[in-house]
Amino acid sequence: MRDSDGNPTGVLVDHATDLVKSQIPPLSAKRIEQALQAATKKLTQFGLTSVHDAGIGLHDSGIASETTAIYQRLAMEKALVIRVNGMLHHRSDNLYRLLESGPYTSQDGFLQINSVKVYSDGALGSSGAALSGDYSDQPGNRGLMLLTRGELERTIATIMDAGFQANTHAIGDLAIRTVLDIYQKLIANTNTRGLRHRIEHASIVANEDFQRFGELEVIAAIQPMFVPSDKEMVMVRLGEHRASMTYAWRSLLSAGAKICAGSDFPVEVPNPFHGLHAVVNRTNLENLPEGSWFPEQKLTREETFAAYTLDAAYASHQETIIGSLEPGKKADFILVDQDIFSVPDEKIANTRVLETWIGGEQKYRHFEY
Repeated sequence: MRDSDGNPTGVLVDHATDLVKSQIPPLSAKRIEQALQAATKKLTQFGLTSVHDAGIGLHDSGIASETTAIYQRLAMEKALVIRVNGMLHHRSDNLYRLLESGPYTSQDGFLQINSVKVYSDGALGSSGAALSGDYSDQPGNRGLMLLTRGELERTIATIMDAGFQANTHAIGDLAIRTVLDIYQKLIANTNTRGLRHRIEHASIVANEDFQRFGELEVIAAIQPMFVPSDKEMVMVRLGEHRASMTYAWRSLLSAGAKICAGSDFPVEVPNPFHGLHAVVNRTNLENLPEGSWFPEQKLTREETFAAYTLDAAYASHQETIIGSLEPGKKADFILVDQDIFSVPDEKIANTRVLETWIGGEQKYRHFEY
């Protein structure tokens, strides 16, 4: 970013951060393993039994491309704490070799790698999300696409041709429309509708594009905590009209879209009950603003619960083994201290996890319980 005189400000946006990242030594295999084990153990305290790791194997982020191999070794040793649905990063050093190897599922079912995370645009906070119109607070700036249309199409085509699910980051309405256009073309060309391709975030959707999610059977992977975190920024960046189309989950569901919910940690806290609170109330954890932020976009508790459980499992092709409690599925479940379907709306975020069980084994127990 530059100031009004054209001088660098020292703020680096999206690909420009590579200037710094490329100088950071990669972590050792031991450090990567320690980090993965510590993180997954911590997640059980929030009641998570499965996680979608969105973008493994990227060297210049400081995470060596051997992360994929470490995940596989931990799975073979039955040392993974929770289930991991790993997405390869589209800029992975060894992406094409991994694609040639085909989708991977460990023998114990704790690790699967059958998708690729692709980045189409930047973030709203950095004014990098690609919009069809100027940012309200930055006339002349419409964000940026991280790949050209041709590069993006070729990347997604390669992923689909290899039989992998394409999970494409798209935040701005221009990026979302571009990805939907590419999906529409390539899903037909590759006959991969059944791979359940996703758009990660799907933050700012133009009115005419909501129905395309349902028509193309493209999953919208949402992050509910963006509402309490971003609502003030969204109003400044986009203005009220476009803000009304931001995090518009009711509009997506009404258009026939399938939604899966997550947290986007470590950007946000991975507590799913905070996310459930955000969707049901459209407020922050202090239940502000009064009257909710665009309350017409609220979802019910049942709809939101499904987005975090069975629909999330569907989004990772795992709905036959996890996502609900029924005969024949893995015994993944948690015990909590209150009934989230009967407590007042404003109390949902206070839910505390008492026990977490994965595959019939207790992975976490609250020390005061």
